[in-house]
Amino acid sequence: MSPAPIMQLIGAVVRPGGPEGPAVLKDCSFSIQSGQTIVLVGESGCGKTTTLRTIAGLIPLEEGTLRAPDHIGWLPQHPLTAFNPRWPVIRSVVEPLRLAGASRAEARQKSRKLLESLKLSRMQWDLRPSALSGGQLRRAAIARALVAAPHLVLADEPTAGLDPIAALQLIDLFKNLSKSRETSVLWVTHDLGVASAAADRVLVLANGKIVEAARMGRLATNPRTEITRKLLGCWLPLNSASASQQLAKPGSVTANPAAWIREELEEELEEEAGEEEE
Repeated sequence: MSPAPIMQLIGAVVRPGGPEGPAVLKDCSFSIQSGQTIVLVGESGCGKTTTLRTIAGLIPLEEGTLRAPDHIGWLPQHPLTAFNPRWPVIRSVVEPLRLAGASRAEARQKSRKLLESLKLSRMQWDLRPSALSGGQLRRAAIARALVAAPHLVLADEPTAGLDPIAALQLIDLFKNLSKSRETSVLWVTHDLGVASAAADRVLVLANGKIVEAARMGRLATNPRTEITRKLLGCWLPLNSASASQQLAKPGSVTANPAAWIREELEEELEEEAGEEEE
């Protein structure tokens, strides 16, 4: 028997503007297993951020059911919004631990250790957020999202506005930290290049519901919906050898996208065959 998912959304109908407004989510259903990284992709305005806000409890369900953990972290698109602009960075990082019941000393010790692992110095974390560089602020936002060991982190396009190399570095950093803490992640993006680097599984959202769900390898080689094909057409590492060379780092999943996609597809086909035998 498979373990119960850490998060499950079933038949969700959501109207952010109230009962008289249009439904942004319409019969939307999916789940996330413990320790899994799911990437939710779709065009701008399709309801990705609404999905995150619904799971976080910020927007009520009109219909459907939601099972979500009590302890959820948030990694925003604009890292400055994760911090109180009047506080030093470390105070904002400490805050989730204090709210969870940690003593001041314990909270500061854990926060300092995590900030140091993210290559942020005491001089930097004692500054206000506006004094940090963009890269430093994004790393501090990762610390705030993960410091209290949440069961689930909701990541709202945190690589938006980054160049491809910086985006891949941020993904690698966040993925390694979340995996080491066995934290589940729901990562939102419109970029399948990001999905290829971050995801255990990819969900495609269109017209308020999940229209396709698979590993990246199967999506890339056998897309089953028009929106998936459209998103793939914008993915430079898949369509351009020169672009993939420009984006890739040694050992990165984008270093040889064709070979990686074949491996992913073979694994998925083996899993599907195993499920059929059962």
